Amino acid sequence: MKYILVHDFGTTANKACIFDEELNLMGSHIEQYKTFYPGECRALQRPSDWWRVVCDCTKEVMKKSEISNKDISVVTFSGHSPSMVPVDKNGNSLLDEIPIYADLSAQREVQDFFRKISKEEFYRITGAGQVPEQYSLFKIIWFKNNYPELYKKTCKVLNTVDFLDSKLTGKYFTDCSQACNTGAMDISNRTWSEKILKAAGIPSSLMPEIVNASELIGSVKNDVAEETGLLPGTPVVMGGGDVACAAAGAGTVEENVSYICLGSAAWMGFFSEKPVFHYDSKIVNYSHIVPESYAIHYQMTGAGICYQWMRDNIYAKNTCDGKNAFQKMNEEAKMSPVGSNKLIFLPYMRGIWAGDSNPNARGVFFGLNLVNKTGDMYRAVIEGMGYGLKEIADLFSKLGYDSSSIRVIGGGAESKLWRQILSDILGKKILCPSVTREAGALGAAVAGGLGIGLYGNFSILHEKIKINDITEPDGKKTKEYEKYYKIFLELKNSTSGLFEKLAAIK
Repeated sequence: MKYILVHDFGTTANKACIFDEELNLMGSHIEQYKTFYPGECRALQRPSDWWRVVCDCTKEVMKKSEISNKDISVVTFSGHSPSMVPVDKNGNSLLDEIPIYADLSAQREVQDFFRKISKEEFYRITGAGQVPEQYSLFKIIWFKNNYPELYKKTCKVLNTVDFLDSKLTGKYFTDCSQACNTGAMDISNRTWSEKILKAAGIPSSLMPEIVNASELIGSVKNDVAEETGLLPGTPVVMGGGDVACAAAGAGTVEENVSYICLGSAAWMGFFSEKPVFHYDSKIVNYSHIVPESYAIHYQMTGAGICYQWMRDNIYAKNTCDGKNAFQKMNEEAKMSPVGSNKLIFLPYMRGIWAGDSNPNARGVFFGLNLVNKTGDMYRAVIEGMGYGLKEIADLFSKLGYDSSSIRVIGGGAESKLWRQILSDILGKKILCPSVTREAGALGAAVAGGLGIGLYGNFSILHEKIKINDITEPDGKKTKEYEKYYKIFLELKNSTSGLFEKLAAIK
């Protein structure tokens, strides 16, 4: 039996998973790492922490699964993106702490860049529709402006997965799903855009070679084998960005299939054979890990992170940790009616990144009065996520992308309450696959298997993904939610200018 080792790097932790060649999950191990928030708009992580958890998780997951390193046929990755890791000629990060996707500190660099090229031209070249400060391109310019001496020593600028691949193999590559997330790739041709890089003042020599996620890029080096617990020479397949890997793991590998990921952030996506450009709504185009195809998305950054805020701040003294807290909170929310006793929540605690993006947006409870209890507040948070996702679904529908059912993955998908509220708000069937939390790892595992010839193509996922539960919408509740959804949209629009004024206060 051959085994595939996947490291799936999320915002807060790495989950190492071992799959057999039939794509059964044999075991997993999670280790967390810190994100540092040293100032307004800053969000940093340490590449040394990433490497530490790769080494620790590899050993632990093999131990838990009782699988020898001799039986690991390939190693690959899924990882959060974009980030920005400048490395020297020896492959060492030049910064102890690097900016991840949530770091929005390159605001001045964004303003300067768009004096040289229009925002619409940038979008039509790159398909990059999220807040510009998020993309690696502007983080590189910021690094160049703030650390000129270190910039001169830079050999390559890598993304999360690229860096980890380079640590294992000593080689510099990126895949299409991460390259498109830099804001520097021509999305239609899947090459670095010379026009974009020239406007940014960045030489193309700093950018790694672009390959498919299923490309065999090298093998584990002798000098890191002992540290990782892997055998020297173990094949390493590129892997890809977390969004594209999750899309594949949800089964979004052919036309007319859609999914929603309910993690710390939430996003909705469709498979597409071509990029889709809509400047007004700025639909985000990802190069899929499925070759010559795309995963088109809208993202909402406030989802599970809002639940975590509720748990840690509002419920902190009244609940247990972990699953017990989740269960207790859900029990309270079930007692609250549709509309949470006339309480509406804007889930923008990390800004608005879809449609009319606004990084200065914040979370809002609207309608709070003496009748409301904590269960109402928590249900309002879930409903607020649902309203935000309905707005995204409506944007897709206007572009001709619609489906009667939607697959859900991520931690939030495990809650029947979340699935029911989402189904009622959207008015659509919600399909819960057998793999929810490990969907990104599953997508990466197929890429890994393709790279060493285990599989022919990504269609194997149709055979392997089973639907465990189907949630039907309650038509009466869907009509009731429509009333609250209209107020949600009006509230969102009316507070937009106020968020800007709030952000301007020094």
